[in-house]
Amino acid sequence: MQYRFLAEWTKENSEQDLIFHLLERFEDQYIIRFRKQRKVLQINLSSSDCFCFFTENKLLPFKDTKELSNFNDHLKNAKLNTIYISEQDRIILLDFSIIDIYNQRISYKLVLELIPRYQNIILLKDKIIIDCIKKISYAENRHRQLLPGVEYIPPPSDYEIQTGEVEYPVTVTSKLKIEETNNKTSGFSNMNTALEELYYNGLFKKRNDQLHRQKIAVISKTIKQKQRKIEKLRKELGNASKEEKWKRSAELLKVNFDKIKSGMEIIKLQNYYEEGFPEIEIKLDKAKHPKQNLEFYFKKYRKARDGKIKIAEQIDKTNNEIELLEKEIFDIEEVEFILTDEKQQKKKKSKVQSGYKKLIIDENWEIYIGRTSKENDQLTTRFAKPHDWWFHTRIFRGTHIILRNLNKKELPENLKYICCRLAAYYSKAKKSSNVPVDYTQIRYVRKPHGAAVGYVTYKNQKTLYVDPIDFREAAKNIKKLRLK
Repeated sequence: MQYRFLAEWTKENSEQDLIFHLLERFEDQYIIRFRKQRKVLQINLSSSDCFCFFTENKLLPFKDTKELSNFNDHLKNAKLNTIYISEQDRIILLDFSIIDIYNQRISYKLVLELIPRYQNIILLKDKIIIDCIKKISYAENRHRQLLPGVEYIPPPSDYEIQTGEVEYPVTVTSKLKIEETNNKTSGFSNMNTALEELYYNGLFKKRNDQLHRQKIAVISKTIKQKQRKIEKLRKELGNASKEEKWKRSAELLKVNFDKIKSGMEIIKLQNYYEEGFPEIEIKLDKAKHPKQNLEFYFKKYRKARDGKIKIAEQIDKTNNEIELLEKEIFDIEEVEFILTDEKQQKKKKSKVQSGYKKLIIDENWEIYIGRTSKENDQLTTRFAKPHDWWFHTRIFRGTHIILRNLNKKELPENLKYICCRLAAYYSKAKKSSNVPVDYTQIRYVRKPHGAAVGYVTYKNQKTLYVDPIDFREAAKNIKKLRLK
Protein backbone atom coordinates (compact mmCIF):
# COMPACT_ATOMS: atom_id res chain seq x y z
CA MET A 1 0.00 0.00 0.00
CA GLN A 2 1.35 3.43 -0.90
CA TYR A 3 2.52 5.48 2.06
CA ARG A 4 0.45 8.53 1.14
CA PHE A 5 -2.78 6.51 1.11
CA LEU A 6 -2.03 5.18 4.59
CA ALA A 7 -1.11 8.69 5.69
CA GLU A 8 -4.40 9.99 4.30
CA TRP A 9 -6.29 7.30 6.22
CA THR A 10 -4.58 8.22 9.50
CA LYS A 11 -5.32 11.90 8.91
CA GLU A 12 -9.00 11.15 8.34
CA ASN A 13 -9.20 8.87 11.40
CA SER A 14 -6.65 10.37 13.78
CA GLU A 15 -9.08 11.44 16.49
CA GLN A 16 -11.14 8.60 17.94
CA ASP A 17 -13.21 8.39 21.09
CA LEU A 18 -13.03 4.61 21.42
CA ILE A 19 -12.43 2.17 24.29
CA PHE A 20 -10.47 -1.01 23.60
CA HIS A 21 -12.39 -4.24 24.20
CA LEU A 22 -10.65 -7.15 22.43
CA LEU A 23 -8.07 -8.05 19.79
CA GLU A 24 -9.14 -11.05 17.70
CA ARG A 25 -7.78 -12.99 14.73
CA PHE A 26 -8.82 -14.92 11.64
CA GLU A 27 -5.94 -16.18 9.46
CA ASP A 28 -3.87 -13.09 8.51
CA GLN A 29 -6.63 -10.70 9.58
CA TYR A 30 -6.92 -9.02 12.98
CA ILE A 31 -9.62 -6.81 14.44
CA ILE A 32 -9.80 -4.53 17.42
CA ARG A 33 -13.25 -4.47 18.96
CA PHE A 34 -14.32 -1.40 20.89
CA ARG A 35 -16.81 -1.11 23.71
CA LYS A 36 -20.36 -0.16 22.71
CA GLN A 37 -19.34 0.14 19.07
CA ARG A 38 -20.50 -1.77 16.01
CA LYS A 39 -17.45 -0.77 14.01
CA VAL A 40 -14.12 -2.52 14.44
CA LEU A 41 -10.62 -1.70 13.27
CA GLN A 42 -9.57 -4.44 10.86
CA ILE A 43 -5.84 -4.94 10.28
CA ASN A 44 -4.94 -6.72 7.07
CA LEU A 45 -1.54 -8.41 7.35
CA SER A 46 -1.72 -10.44 4.14
CA SER A 47 1.53 -10.92 2.24
CA SER A 48 0.17 -9.25 -0.89
CA ASP A 49 -0.73 -5.94 0.75
CA CYS A 50 -1.03 -4.48 4.24
CA PHE A 51 -3.37 -1.79 5.51
CA CYS A 52 -6.09 -1.18 8.09
CA PHE A 53 -9.60 0.26 8.04
CA PHE A 54 -12.73 0.63 10.13
CA THR A 55 -15.61 -1.64 9.17
CA GLU A 56 -18.94 -3.05 10.37
CA ASN A 57 -18.63 -6.16 8.19
CA LYS A 58 -19.27 -9.35 10.20
CA LEU A 59 -18.45 -11.91 7.53
CA LEU A 60 -15.25 -13.35 9.00
CA PRO A 61 -15.30 -15.57 12.12
CA PHE A 62 -12.75 -13.67 14.21
CA LYS A 63 -11.77 -15.31 17.51
CA ASP A 64 -9.78 -14.49 20.61
CA THR A 65 -6.66 -16.70 20.71
CA LYS A 66 -4.02 -17.44 23.36
CA GLU A 67 -1.32 -15.62 21.41
CA LEU A 68 -3.31 -12.39 21.86
CA SER A 69 -3.85 -12.69 25.63
CA ASN A 70 -1.04 -10.26 26.51
CA PHE A 71 -2.44 -7.63 24.16
CA ASN A 72 -5.94 -8.02 25.61
CA ASP A 73 -4.81 -8.08 29.26
CA HIS A 74 -2.83 -4.83 28.96
CA LEU A 75 -5.18 -2.89 26.68
CA LYS A 76 -8.50 -3.89 28.26
CA ASN A 77 -10.62 -0.71 28.71
CA ALA A 78 -7.78 1.48 27.40
CA LYS A 79 -8.80 4.61 25.54
CA LEU A 80 -7.64 5.13 21.97
CA ASN A 81 -6.36 8.70 21.95
CA THR A 82 -4.94 9.17 18.49
CA ILE A 83 -3.76 7.40 15.34
CA TYR A 84 -0.76 8.59 13.36
CA ILE A 85 1.83 7.30 10.89
CA SER A 86 5.62 7.07 11.14
CA GLU A 87 7.65 9.49 9.06
CA GLN A 88 10.07 6.72 8.02
CA ASP A 89 7.90 3.91 6.64
CA ARG A 90 4.40 2.34 6.45
CA ILE A 91 4.04 2.04 10.22
CA ILE A 92 0.82 3.17 11.87
CA LEU A 93 0.82 3.84 15.61
CA LEU A 94 -2.19 3.77 17.91
CA ASP A 95 -1.80 5.65 21.19
CA PHE A 96 -3.73 4.13 24.10
CA SER A 97 -3.95 5.19 27.73
CA ILE A 98 -5.54 3.75 30.87
CA ILE A 99 -5.85 4.79 34.51
CA ASP A 100 -4.62 2.04 36.84
CA ILE A 101 -5.84 1.16 40.34
CA TYR A 102 -3.39 3.71 41.79
CA ASN A 103 -4.96 6.45 39.67
CA GLN A 104 -1.81 6.56 37.55
CA ARG A 105 -2.00 7.10 33.82
CA ILE A 106 -0.32 4.33 31.81
CA SER A 107 0.41 4.85 28.12
CA TYR A 108 0.68 2.12 25.50
CA LYS A 109 1.48 2.14 21.82
CA LEU A 110 0.14 -0.45 19.42
CA VAL A 111 2.47 -0.47 16.43
CA LEU A 112 1.11 -1.74 13.11
CA GLU A 113 4.04 -2.47 10.81
CA LEU A 114 2.23 -2.58 7.47
CA ILE A 115 5.29 -3.53 5.46
CA PRO A 116 4.87 -6.56 3.14
CA ARG A 117 6.98 -9.57 4.24
CA TYR A 118 7.69 -7.87 7.59
CA GLN A 119 4.09 -7.20 8.69
CA ASN A 120 3.59 -7.25 12.45
CA ILE A 121 1.58 -5.95 15.42
CA ILE A 122 3.66 -4.87 18.42
CA LEU A 123 2.54 -3.66 21.85
CA LEU A 124 4.85 -1.13 23.58
CA LYS A 125 5.04 0.42 27.01
CA ASP A 126 7.69 3.13 27.36
CA LYS A 127 9.38 1.86 24.15
CA ILE A 128 9.72 -1.64 25.65
CA ILE A 129 8.06 -4.51 23.79
CA ILE A 130 5.36 -6.22 25.84
CA ASP A 131 4.35 -8.62 23.07
CA CYS A 132 4.27 -8.96 19.29
CA ILE A 133 2.62 -11.21 16.72
CA LYS A 134 5.90 -12.20 15.07
CA LYS A 135 8.85 -12.69 17.38
CA ILE A 136 12.32 -12.35 15.86
CA SER A 137 15.69 -13.01 17.48
CA TYR A 138 19.17 -12.05 16.34
CA ALA A 139 19.56 -15.61 15.12
CA GLU A 140 16.91 -14.81 12.52
CA ASN A 141 17.78 -11.18 11.89
CA ARG A 142 21.16 -9.79 12.96
CA HIS A 143 19.96 -6.18 12.53
CA ARG A 144 16.91 -6.25 14.74
CA GLN A 145 15.16 -8.40 17.32
CA LEU A 146 11.51 -8.30 18.35
CA LEU A 147 11.05 -10.03 21.69
CA PRO A 148 9.17 -9.18 24.91
CA GLY A 149 11.33 -7.06 27.26
CA VAL A 150 13.49 -5.68 24.44
CA GLU A 151 13.46 -2.01 23.45
CA TYR A 152 11.58 -1.44 20.23
CA ILE A 153 13.64 -0.28 17.28
CA PRO A 154 11.82 0.56 14.02
CA PRO A 155 12.90 -1.56 11.05
CA PRO A 156 15.73 -0.20 8.89
CA SER A 157 14.16 1.13 5.75
CA ASP A 158 15.18 2.41 2.36
CA TYR A 159 11.54 2.86 1.39
CA GLU A 160 11.02 5.97 -0.68
CA ILE A 161 8.16 7.88 0.90
CA GLN A 162 5.82 9.66 -1.50
CA THR A 163 3.91 12.47 0.11
CA GLY A 164 1.30 14.83 -1.22
CA GLU A 165 -2.43 15.33 -0.95
CA VAL A 166 -4.70 12.60 -2.21
CA GLU A 167 -7.08 13.91 -4.84
CA TYR A 168 -10.51 12.33 -4.56
CA PRO A 169 -12.28 10.35 -5.82
CA VAL A 170 -10.12 7.23 -5.66
CA THR A 171 -10.97 3.85 -7.13
CA VAL A 172 -9.97 0.20 -6.72
CA THR A 173 -8.45 -1.09 -9.97
CA SER A 174 -8.70 -4.58 -11.48
CA LYS A 175 -5.12 -5.15 -10.28
CA LEU A 176 -6.34 -4.56 -6.70
CA LYS A 177 -4.63 -1.24 -6.26
CA ILE A 178 -5.99 2.11 -5.10
CA GLU A 179 -5.60 4.90 -7.63
CA GLU A 180 -6.85 8.43 -8.04
CA THR A 181 -9.31 8.84 -10.89
CA ASN A 182 -10.35 11.73 -13.09
CA ASN A 183 -13.89 10.40 -13.23
CA LYS A 184 -15.65 12.63 -10.71
CA THR A 185 -18.94 10.72 -10.97
CA SER A 186 -17.60 7.45 -9.55
CA GLY A 187 -15.14 6.27 -6.94
CA PHE A 188 -14.71 6.85 -3.23
CA SER A 189 -14.56 10.16 -1.43
CA ASN A 190 -12.72 8.90 1.65
CA MET A 191 -9.85 6.48 2.17
CA ASN A 192 -11.51 4.18 4.71
CA THR A 193 -14.32 3.19 2.31
CA ALA A 194 -11.77 2.61 -0.47
CA LEU A 195 -9.64 0.34 1.75
CA GLU A 196 -12.71 -1.60 2.91
CA GLU A 197 -13.73 -2.10 -0.73
CA LEU A 198 -10.20 -3.16 -1.66
CA TYR A 199 -10.21 -5.90 0.96
CA TYR A 200 -13.74 -7.34 0.88
CA ASN A 201 -14.46 -7.03 -2.84
CA GLY A 202 -10.87 -7.43 -3.94
CA LEU A 203 -8.28 -9.29 -1.87
CA PHE A 204 -10.76 -11.37 0.12
CA LYS A 205 -12.75 -12.32 -2.99
CA LYS A 206 -9.51 -13.31 -4.76
CA ARG A 207 -8.44 -15.42 -1.76
CA ASN A 208 -11.83 -17.06 -1.59
CA ASP A 209 -11.98 -17.86 -5.31
CA GLN A 210 -8.53 -19.44 -5.09
CA LEU A 211 -9.53 -21.63 -2.13
CA HIS A 212 -12.74 -22.65 -3.90
CA ARG A 213 -10.72 -23.71 -6.96
CA GLN A 214 -8.18 -25.60 -4.84
CA LYS A 215 -10.84 -27.52 -2.90
CA ILE A 216 -12.86 -28.32 -6.02
CA ALA A 217 -9.67 -29.44 -7.82
CA VAL A 218 -8.84 -31.85 -4.98
CA ILE A 219 -12.36 -33.32 -4.98
CA SER A 220 -12.44 -33.50 -8.80
CA LYS A 221 -9.16 -35.43 -8.75
CA THR A 222 -10.69 -37.90 -6.27
CA ILE A 223 -13.75 -38.27 -8.50
CA LYS A 224 -11.56 -39.11 -11.49
CA GLN A 225 -9.69 -41.70 -9.44
CA LYS A 226 -12.96 -43.33 -8.45
CA GLN A 227 -14.20 -43.24 -12.05
CA ARG A 228 -11.04 -45.08 -13.11
CA LYS A 229 -11.70 -47.55 -10.31
CA ILE A 230 -15.19 -48.18 -11.69
CA GLU A 231 -13.78 -48.80 -15.19
CA LYS A 232 -11.38 -51.35 -13.72
CA LEU A 233 -14.18 -52.98 -11.70
CA ARG A 234 -16.36 -53.25 -14.80
CA LYS A 235 -13.59 -55.09 -16.62
CA GLU A 236 -13.29 -57.43 -13.67
CA LEU A 237 -17.05 -57.85 -13.72
CA GLY A 238 -16.80 -58.84 -17.38
CA ASN A 239 -14.31 -61.54 -16.46
CA ALA A 240 -16.44 -62.61 -13.52
CA SER A 241 -19.38 -63.02 -15.88
CA LYS A 242 -17.52 -66.03 -17.38
CA GLU A 243 -18.41 -68.06 -14.29
CA GLU A 244 -20.57 -70.43 -16.37
CA LYS A 245 -17.67 -71.06 -18.73
CA TRP A 246 -15.35 -71.99 -15.83
CA LYS A 247 -18.06 -74.11 -14.21
CA ARG A 248 -18.70 -76.09 -17.42
CA SER A 249 -14.98 -76.61 -17.99
CA ALA A 250 -14.52 -77.80 -14.40
CA GLU A 251 -17.51 -80.16 -14.56
CA LEU A 252 -16.41 -81.62 -17.93
CA LEU A 253 -12.89 -82.21 -16.60
CA LYS A 254 -14.34 -83.86 -13.50
CA VAL A 255 -16.48 -86.27 -15.56
CA ASN A 256 -13.52 -87.06 -17.84
CA PHE A 257 -10.87 -86.99 -15.16
CA ASP A 258 -9.42 -90.37 -16.23
CA LYS A 259 -8.65 -88.92 -19.68
CA ILE A 260 -6.42 -86.15 -18.32
CA LYS A 261 -2.74 -87.03 -18.52
CA SER A 262 0.27 -85.18 -17.12
CA GLY A 263 2.01 -82.99 -19.70
CA MET A 264 -1.16 -82.32 -21.74
CA GLU A 265 -1.68 -78.74 -22.98
CA ILE A 266 -5.14 -79.25 -24.53
CA ILE A 267 -7.84 -81.83 -24.04
CA LYS A 268 -10.79 -82.33 -26.41
CA LEU A 269 -14.06 -83.35 -24.78
CA GLN A 270 -17.72 -83.58 -25.68
CA ASN A 271 -19.71 -80.62 -24.32
CA TYR A 272 -22.75 -82.19 -22.65
CA TYR A 273 -24.13 -78.72 -21.86
CA GLU A 274 -24.93 -77.90 -25.49
CA GLU A 275 -27.34 -79.57 -27.88
CA GLY A 276 -25.66 -82.12 -30.12
CA PHE A 277 -22.74 -82.49 -27.70
CA PRO A 278 -20.20 -80.55 -29.82
CA GLU A 279 -16.49 -81.08 -29.20
CA ILE A 280 -14.81 -78.52 -26.96
CA GLU A 281 -11.12 -77.77 -26.32
CA ILE A 282 -10.01 -77.03 -22.75
CA LYS A 283 -6.55 -75.65 -22.14
CA LEU A 284 -4.40 -77.37 -19.52
CA ASP A 285 -1.15 -76.48 -17.81
CA LYS A 286 1.35 -79.17 -18.76
CA ALA A 287 3.40 -78.44 -15.64
CA LYS A 288 0.46 -79.35 -13.41
CA HIS A 289 -0.93 -82.70 -12.39
CA PRO A 290 -4.47 -83.63 -13.61
CA LYS A 291 -5.93 -82.92 -10.15
CA GLN A 292 -4.26 -79.49 -10.07
CA ASN A 293 -5.72 -78.63 -13.49
CA LEU A 294 -9.17 -79.66 -12.24
CA GLU A 295 -8.80 -77.62 -9.07
CA PHE A 296 -7.63 -74.63 -11.15
CA TYR A 297 -10.93 -74.48 -13.08
CA PHE A 298 -13.07 -74.97 -9.96
CA LYS A 299 -11.12 -72.18 -8.29
CA LYS A 300 -11.70 -69.90 -11.31
CA TYR A 301 -15.41 -70.71 -11.12
CA ARG A 302 -15.71 -70.00 -7.38
CA LYS A 303 -13.74 -66.77 -7.70
CA ALA A 304 -15.93 -65.59 -10.58
CA ARG A 305 -19.12 -66.57 -8.77
CA ASP A 306 -18.21 -64.83 -5.50
CA GLY A 307 -16.40 -61.95 -7.18
CA LYS A 308 -19.37 -61.04 -9.33
CA ILE A 309 -21.42 -60.11 -6.26
CA LYS A 310 -18.56 -58.30 -4.55
CA ILE A 311 -17.59 -56.36 -7.67
CA ALA A 312 -21.19 -55.26 -8.24
CA GLU A 313 -21.33 -54.08 -4.61
CA GLN A 314 -18.05 -52.20 -5.05
CA ILE A 315 -19.35 -50.48 -8.20
CA ASP A 316 -22.52 -49.36 -6.37
CA LYS A 317 -20.49 -48.19 -3.39
CA THR A 318 -18.06 -46.23 -5.58
CA ASN A 319 -20.91 -44.64 -7.55
CA ASN A 320 -22.46 -43.50 -4.26
CA GLU A 321 -19.11 -42.06 -3.19
CA ILE A 322 -18.86 -40.14 -6.47
CA GLU A 323 -22.36 -38.76 -5.97
CA LEU A 324 -21.46 -37.54 -2.47
CA LEU A 325 -18.31 -35.89 -3.83
CA GLU A 326 -20.30 -34.17 -6.58
CA LYS A 327 -22.69 -32.86 -3.93
CA GLU A 328 -19.70 -31.67 -1.92
CA ILE A 329 -18.46 -29.68 -4.93
CA PHE A 330 -21.91 -28.17 -5.32
CA ASP A 331 -22.01 -27.22 -1.63
CA ILE A 332 -18.51 -25.71 -1.77
CA GLU A 333 -19.59 -23.51 -4.66
CA GLU A 334 -22.49 -22.33 -2.51
CA VAL A 335 -20.31 -21.44 0.50
CA GLU A 336 -19.74 -17.72 0.79
CA PHE A 337 -16.21 -18.16 2.06
CA ILE A 338 -13.92 -21.08 2.85
CA LEU A 339 -12.29 -21.72 6.22
CA THR A 340 -8.73 -23.00 6.07
CA ASP A 341 -8.19 -23.90 9.72
CA GLU A 342 -8.69 -27.68 10.03
CA LYS A 343 -10.23 -27.52 13.51
CA GLN A 344 -12.71 -24.89 12.37
CA GLN A 345 -13.46 -26.94 9.29
CA LYS A 346 -14.31 -29.98 11.43
CA LYS A 347 -16.60 -27.92 13.62
CA LYS A 348 -18.30 -26.28 10.66
CA LYS A 349 -18.53 -29.45 8.57
CA SER A 350 -22.08 -30.71 8.31
CA LYS A 351 -23.67 -33.67 6.65
CA VAL A 352 -24.38 -33.37 2.95
CA GLN A 353 -27.91 -32.11 2.50
CA SER A 354 -30.36 -34.52 0.99
CA GLY A 355 -32.82 -33.56 -1.72
CA TYR A 356 -32.55 -31.09 -4.57
CA LYS A 357 -31.57 -27.46 -4.25
CA LYS A 358 -34.94 -25.73 -4.15
CA LEU A 359 -36.20 -22.16 -4.48
CA ILE A 360 -39.92 -21.55 -3.94
CA ILE A 361 -41.26 -18.51 -5.77
CA ASP A 362 -45.02 -18.61 -5.20
CA GLU A 363 -47.99 -20.95 -5.61
CA ASN A 364 -47.34 -21.17 -9.37
CA TRP A 365 -43.58 -21.58 -9.70
CA GLU A 366 -40.70 -23.42 -8.03
CA ILE A 367 -37.06 -23.78 -9.12
CA TYR A 368 -35.14 -27.05 -8.63
CA ILE A 369 -31.41 -27.52 -9.23
CA GLY A 370 -29.69 -30.87 -9.68
CA ARG A 371 -26.38 -31.14 -7.84
CA THR A 372 -25.13 -34.39 -9.40
CA SER A 373 -25.57 -36.37 -12.61
CA LYS A 374 -27.91 -38.72 -10.76
CA GLU A 375 -30.00 -35.82 -9.43
CA ASN A 376 -30.09 -34.25 -12.90
CA ASP A 377 -31.37 -37.54 -14.26
CA GLN A 378 -34.05 -37.92 -11.59
CA LEU A 379 -35.16 -34.30 -11.84
CA THR A 380 -35.58 -34.36 -15.59
CA THR A 381 -36.86 -37.86 -16.26
CA ARG A 382 -38.89 -38.67 -13.12
CA PHE A 383 -39.67 -35.58 -11.07
CA ALA A 384 -40.53 -32.93 -13.69
CA LYS A 385 -43.96 -32.81 -15.40
CA PRO A 386 -44.62 -32.21 -19.13
CA HIS A 387 -45.50 -28.50 -18.69
CA ASP A 388 -42.46 -27.73 -16.51
CA TRP A 389 -39.52 -25.89 -18.08
CA TRP A 390 -36.00 -27.25 -18.50
CA PHE A 391 -32.82 -25.10 -18.71
CA HIS A 392 -29.29 -26.15 -19.60
CA THR A 393 -26.18 -24.51 -21.09
CA ARG A 394 -25.91 -25.29 -24.78
CA ILE A 395 -22.16 -25.91 -25.12
CA PHE A 396 -20.86 -26.29 -21.60
CA ARG A 397 -21.35 -29.15 -19.21
CA GLY A 398 -23.65 -28.16 -16.36
CA THR A 399 -26.55 -28.94 -14.11
CA HIS A 400 -30.22 -29.25 -15.04
CA ILE A 401 -32.48 -26.42 -13.87
CA ILE A 402 -36.17 -27.31 -13.61
CA LEU A 403 -38.84 -24.63 -13.31
CA ARG A 404 -41.96 -26.29 -11.96
CA ASN A 405 -45.06 -24.89 -13.67
CA LEU A 406 -47.54 -25.92 -11.01
CA ASN A 407 -50.62 -24.38 -12.64
CA LYS A 408 -49.63 -24.65 -16.34
CA LYS A 409 -49.14 -20.92 -16.86
CA GLU A 410 -47.22 -19.01 -19.52
CA LEU A 411 -43.52 -18.61 -18.78
CA PRO A 412 -42.79 -15.07 -17.44
CA GLU A 413 -39.87 -13.30 -19.13
CA ASN A 414 -38.17 -12.19 -15.91
CA LEU A 415 -38.37 -15.68 -14.39
CA LYS A 416 -37.08 -17.27 -17.59
CA TYR A 417 -34.12 -14.89 -17.50
CA ILE A 418 -33.26 -15.80 -13.88
CA CYS A 419 -33.43 -19.56 -14.61
CA CYS A 420 -31.13 -19.15 -17.61
CA ARG A 421 -28.65 -17.21 -15.49
CA LEU A 422 -28.74 -19.95 -12.83
CA ALA A 423 -28.10 -22.61 -15.49
CA ALA A 424 -25.10 -20.57 -16.69
CA TYR A 425 -23.73 -20.27 -13.16
CA TYR A 426 -24.03 -23.99 -12.40
CA SER A 427 -21.98 -24.97 -15.42
CA LYS A 428 -18.38 -24.91 -16.60
CA ALA A 429 -19.06 -21.37 -17.89
CA LYS A 430 -19.78 -19.85 -14.46
CA LYS A 431 -16.83 -17.43 -14.81
CA SER A 432 -17.82 -16.39 -18.34
CA SER A 433 -20.29 -13.86 -19.69
CA ASN A 434 -22.87 -14.00 -22.48
CA VAL A 435 -23.34 -17.76 -21.95
CA PRO A 436 -25.78 -19.56 -24.33
CA VAL A 437 -28.53 -21.36 -22.40
CA ASP A 438 -31.17 -23.56 -24.05
CA TYR A 439 -34.64 -23.89 -22.59
CA THR A 440 -37.68 -25.94 -23.53
CA GLN A 441 -40.56 -27.72 -21.86
CA ILE A 442 -39.99 -31.12 -20.29
CA ARG A 443 -42.32 -32.80 -22.81
CA TYR A 444 -39.64 -32.15 -25.46
CA VAL A 445 -36.80 -33.65 -23.37
CA ARG A 446 -35.93 -37.35 -23.80
CA LYS A 447 -33.41 -39.73 -22.32
CA PRO A 448 -32.13 -42.17 -24.98
CA HIS A 449 -32.30 -45.84 -24.05
CA GLY A 450 -29.05 -46.93 -22.42
CA ALA A 451 -27.68 -43.37 -22.23
CA ALA A 452 -25.35 -42.33 -19.43
CA VAL A 453 -26.80 -40.92 -16.23
CA GLY A 454 -27.80 -37.28 -16.71
CA TYR A 455 -27.63 -37.41 -20.52
CA VAL A 456 -30.72 -36.26 -22.44
CA THR A 457 -31.72 -35.01 -25.87
CA TYR A 458 -34.23 -32.24 -26.52
CA LYS A 459 -36.01 -30.29 -29.24
CA ASN A 460 -38.17 -27.16 -29.79
CA GLN A 461 -35.65 -25.26 -27.67
CA LYS A 462 -34.88 -21.56 -27.67
CA THR A 463 -31.59 -19.97 -26.63
CA LEU A 464 -30.90 -17.02 -24.38
CA TYR A 465 -27.46 -15.44 -23.90
CA VAL A 466 -26.98 -14.43 -20.26
CA ASP A 467 -24.45 -13.64 -17.54
CA PRO A 468 -24.26 -16.19 -14.68
CA ILE A 469 -25.89 -15.51 -11.32
CA ASP A 470 -25.53 -17.52 -8.10
CA PHE A 471 -28.31 -18.93 -5.92
CA ARG A 472 -28.22 -16.12 -3.36
CA GLU A 473 -28.43 -13.39 -5.95
CA ALA A 474 -31.24 -15.23 -7.72
CA ALA A 475 -33.18 -15.44 -4.44
CA LYS A 476 -32.75 -11.68 -3.94
CA ASN A 477 -33.97 -10.95 -7.46
CA ILE A 478 -36.98 -13.24 -7.10
CA LYS A 479 -38.14 -11.30 -4.06
CA LYS A 480 -38.37 -8.25 -6.28
CA LEU A 481 -40.32 -10.00 -9.02
CA ARG A 482 -43.93 -9.20 -9.71
CA LEU A 483 -45.04 -12.18 -11.74
CA LYS A 484 -48.00 -11.77 -13.99
